[in-house]
Amino acid sequence: SVRDVSVSFGDKQILDRLSLDVRRGEILGFVGASGSGKSVLLRTVLGLNRKQSGTIILFDQDIDKASELQKIGLDMRVGVLFQHGALFSALTVAENVMVPMREYLDLSPELMRELAMVKIALVGLQPDAADKLPSELSGGMIKRAALARALALDPDIVFLDEPTSGLDPIGAAAFDELIANLRDTLGLTV
Repeated sequence: SVRDVSVSFGDKQILDRLSLDVRRGEILGFVGASGSGKSVLLRTVLGLNRKQSGTIILFDQDIDKASELQKIGLDMRVGVLFQHGALFSALTVAENVMVPMREYLDLSPELMRELAMVKIALVGLQPDAADKLPSELSGGMIKRAALARALALDPDIVFLDEPTSGLDPIGAAAFDELIANLRDTLGLTV
């Protein structure tokens, strides 16, 4: 739930008293021109941008009033696919998928690798993609690898920032279909 959220950078107002609700299992999309505030909204909900006013409730928790421990719990329930994938260029696909696991979970390297392989398969990548660097992937493969990382902790909600930008129409349609299938299969909110 976002209520009356306003965000400005200097004297430039980006979001002006924006309110919206996203319900469990829903896929909610935003369409707008470049610079209209889509990414700013996402980054503000995630706590990466400072808002001037308003309230953001995530899983019944006001994010401004959450303790550090509560914020970690919230972080573990959220997956994010940033623009252009934002994969770490020096890490393989599998290593990129394991980053959230290393950060939040106490698992053996073998188990993390197995879970990464499950996520890689879940997004439609072949097993051999696991050991490739991002520079060795096509644009569509980068998006899928970034989605696998977003799904690493089995989140309840996934935020996608321009998930099909840069993809051809066939690749974009396939990615949209993948998101709908994952929502139906995993009960995701997107």
